[in-house]
Amino acid sequence: MKNEPFHKLINAVADALERFRGAAGERVRQAADLILQSEGKVVVTGVGKSGIIGHKTAATLASTGTPAVFLNAAEALHGDMGVVCGGDVVLLVSNSGETEELLRMLPSLRTIGVQTIGLLGKPDSSLARHLDLVIPIEIGEEGDPLNLAPMCSTALALVAGDTLAATLQAERGFGEEEFAVLHPGGVLGRRLLLSAGDVMQPRPDVAVLGERASLDEIVTALTRFPLGLVCVLDAEDRILGVITDGDVRRAVMEKRYEARAEAMMTTTPVTIRADERLSSVLDVMENPQR
Repeated sequence: MKNEPFHKLINAVADALERFRGAAGERVRQAADLILQSEGKVVVTGVGKSGIIGHKTAATLASTGTPAVFLNAAEALHGDMGVVCGGDVVLLVSNSGETEELLRMLPSLRTIGVQTIGLLGKPDSSLARHLDLVIPIEIGEEGDPLNLAPMCSTALALVAGDTLAATLQAERGFGEEEFAVLHPGGVLGRRLLLSAGDVMQPRPDVAVLGERASLDEIVTALTRFPLGLVCVLDAEDRILGVITDGDVRRAVMEKRYEARAEAMMTTTPVTIRADERLSSVLDVMENPQR
């Protein structure tokens, strides 16, 4: 009995997702085509829990290449409708399909000149009859003990919004480079936007010695430039190898106090260009076969 609510909700969501898979694929495709053919942005609207899902859907669309904003339907009735422009596509989210605020928006939306898509739990509702396209998000039950709280319906609406965003993302050819531009603060954005030159140590801050440098000179250089590495260059400033603090420790343990840089250095260091992307740099560093 303790796990019954858990399984009830999971089963309700699983059943709804399977129903959605069979019924909504073509509608999502049509909705994506409608958005791609439009000249404006996507305005996602709703109230209550549907509004919360709509807010997330707008954010996902915007972050995956489809310009989108969220508009609270209640606020839209008191002036915020001004965010909607001719040529936009308005995505209305409602489980009942009878949400008063959304119904009251329709005359203004028609006047502005937009196309409308509904994520609706009741495809034969009042709202559905006035929209250009409906993506059905029907459920069997909510899954909570009272079958009243919006649980299964919001989970399905969230997935429906994401399927639309994913379809648009694929159709636009929205790849890693575009993703990075829109997510500069994230790890992936930094990996894809930054180059080796953006993060590398400048030449004046790196220890550099010739191939005949002594152990004493190497230790002094490692101490002066605490990066754990000395670059060994030839007379024409070309890199011959590198010496790490580990190389120095091994030389001391083996009592090779007279060893020169040429005998201690790694002669096949992995090199990259300054304009290489940070993602490529990390791939090289993490490759055990490098």
